[in-house]
Amino acid sequence: MRQLLIYYLVAAALLSSGLSIGQNSLNLTPVDSETKTGYIQPGIIEDGYFLFPIQPGAANSLSGGMGDLRPNHFHAGLDIRTGGREGLDVHAAADGYISRIAVFTGGYGNVVFIKHPNGLTTVYGHLKALNDTLGLYLREQQYQRKTFEIDLRLQPGQFPVKQGDVIAISGNTGGSGGPHLHFEIRDAKDNLINPLLYNFSEIRDEVPPYFERIALKTMTATSRINGEYQRVSYAPVRQSDGSYILTKPITASGLIGLEVLGYDKTSGSPYRNGISCLEIQLDGREVFAYNMNSFPNEQTRFMNIHENYEVEQTSGLHYHRGYIADGNILNLYKVQNNAAYRGRLPLLDGKPHVVTLILYDAFDHAARLTFTLLPEVTTTNPTRMDSIAIQPIDDSDEPSDRESSATVTIDENVLKITVKNIDASNPPVAKLITGRTITEQPVSYIRNNHAVYLIDLRQTLPDSVQFGRGIVRTNFKKRIIPGHSEVFTDKDTRLSFGPKTLFDTLHLAMRALPGGGIEINQSTIPLNDYLTVQYTPNYPIAIDTMRTKAYWTSSGRESFLGGTWNKGRIEFKTRSLGRFQLMTDANPPSVEILTATPKGITAKIRDDLSGISEFRALVNGEWILMQYDYKRALLWSDKLNPDEPFEAGAEVLVQVKDRSGNIGSDSTTIEAPRLVIRHKTKAAPKKRKRR
Repeated sequence: MRQLLIYYLVAAALLSSGLSIGQNSLNLTPVDSETKTGYIQPGIIEDGYFLFPIQPGAANSLSGGMGDLRPNHFHAGLDIRTGGREGLDVHAAADGYISRIAVFTGGYGNVVFIKHPNGLTTVYGHLKALNDTLGLYLREQQYQRKTFEIDLRLQPGQFPVKQGDVIAISGNTGGSGGPHLHFEIRDAKDNLINPLLYNFSEIRDEVPPYFERIALKTMTATSRINGEYQRVSYAPVRQSDGSYILTKPITASGLIGLEVLGYDKTSGSPYRNGISCLEIQLDGREVFAYNMNSFPNEQTRFMNIHENYEVEQTSGLHYHRGYIADGNILNLYKVQNNAAYRGRLPLLDGKPHVVTLILYDAFDHAARLTFTLLPEVTTTNPTRMDSIAIQPIDDSDEPSDRESSATVTIDENVLKITVKNIDASNPPVAKLITGRTITEQPVSYIRNNHAVYLIDLRQTLPDSVQFGRGIVRTNFKKRIIPGHSEVFTDKDTRLSFGPKTLFDTLHLAMRALPGGGIEINQSTIPLNDYLTVQYTPNYPIAIDTMRTKAYWTSSGRESFLGGTWNKGRIEFKTRSLGRFQLMTDANPPSVEILTATPKGITAKIRDDLSGISEFRALVNGEWILMQYDYKRALLWSDKLNPDEPFEAGAEVLVQVKDRSGNIGSDSTTIEAPRLVIRHKTKAAPKKRKRR
């Protein structure tokens, strides 16, 4: 893996100098030759420059690694274990100055950024508290602005630090799932760099990565795996020598994509981390490589197209693609076969092929899987556009509204329709209906008396498909091309796509939901940037526009999106496709003051639908900073002067506003301090021992 990193460094230098890499050397094929920020620049990696930030010199382990696949992002650094507890000293990794302090409800929680003389920045997240100097400054700014969440950018000479200085104590704030320190290294362009490249002696790894599952996926309508257009997963079996094999035979033809579910661990840790490097060989020749040592922070959402997003959304499993998906501009890959294949395996010659997958971790440990793909025996009808007849619709032969019993799936550019229990000797012809035109398409193949039709959506975009008198409605409207702005309007809905909304071409499908709301494609298709939706509902009753907002409802739960109303139309933004409905939140948040003593105030706050937007606490009308842990639904007071108690009898008011504008509150008074009287108790007389 380190050899591959060296190659990346050389390649980056050649590309930035305008030179090309010869055909006799490794053939680096970046997805976008203009994007080079994903590479580590020469001279950045310097052993010993950084001090390990938690218990320097003592053995430690990780609960998360650089590049781990997390919801909608690559993990940006290391999760350093703190023994399951909070309060460990956090040390500055090198000389520099505090460049940023922030407090977030989720995400990093309490976080500190340190800028170093070499141009790099280290980041320390999920902190419980900052040191006395930084903590006092932070509280003063929060009180001055009367806010819990805050993001402060500091001047170079304001808070200088030396390597080893204690800047904070570790915690569990923000989106942390347990006590640990999140630690990042960033360069001047805000690219994330794998901290393990700095060879911290505190992290020991003698454990190789491992395969949990792999998947093979047909990439075109003419590709087949085990005779079908499908995605199939297998569990590799580990051999006594540490290598992996597959125990089931596989046949394949056409362009095939490989996907890997693999993990790594560090010594002494039960936690699964992601893989740092993946290589794929076809017949002994490397055709694809992925290396996660650096990536641009601004492109972290491209994780959704690096992985198989559909599988993650339906199963929660993060499969790395062993090929470069359309629309993926990350420079984390190199491919050596035909650049048009983008890492896909071209099984086009009807011969067996040996496939090898190798996983690497940051310490050069490797796991190897080898298997053979056997050729397919062609017994099916190819889908050929030149065999398709096109004719206008005859009004006398309109299909009925009877829905077909066919099963419909959409896999990127292919619409797959499976019709069950057909006459294999005379399968029905599919009639693709687009407006006033019918396109007839023969069956693609037959399997177990099921007829399968594979429709290339890049060539035709039918709004419905007819089988006999039954019909499958696709609700396709239009192809939306990424890279430029486009507006689509259909009846009560207007969609505005920005130039960065899409990763790849979207075959836009849309329908009204029974009972109100709209569905836009499937939630298994990722978006890069926001899509703006304008929707005019047609409800028979008046709408409370103050409290009625848009929600994403595809996940089985309501996710608040918000929106603004104008003349009966709501406009909202979304970064997910799927189902959208309007819901009215008329209930205020619940607020319960738990304690109110001279030492401090605590309260529980919750909201049952739209979610908490803001909160405040007043003592005798004076604003008091309340710390907030959303995981425990808990507020607690943080006085500007911790040594100054609240006055007994002072009036306390805690107010919470939700995102629909409802306000809940609770009030009380500060209790008088209780006088605790301890009574001495006489010891019981000792019993004499009998002799």
